[in-house]
Amino acid sequence: MVRRTRKIVWTSSALESRKSIFFFFNKRNKSDSYSKKLNKLFQESLEQVIIFPESAIKSNNSNVRLKLATHFEMIYSVSETNIFVLDIWDSRQNPQNFPI
Repeated sequence: MVRRTRKIVWTSSALESRKSIFFFFNKRNKSDSYSKKLNKLFQESLEQVIIFPESAIKSNNSNVRLKLATHFEMIYSVSETNIFVLDIWDSRQNPQNFPI
């Protein structure tokens, strides 16, 4: 049996969220080293999602799941061929602002 691998597809809102997170920490820390660590963490989390797409937390929406990466939640949906990263949310924010 051949295991089919899914491809990671970033939505524009997820890319914008990731960019704003990195910009915030670059400005706050006056260095990009923490942003590089976060980027690596996001990549490692998504590699786990590729292997085990159903292992993350289910949301109220039928096909949307939440993968925890420290205090960030990576919101994604799964299709037959792709994993769509919908957004990245810092869970330290006000829960009323949660995107889903």
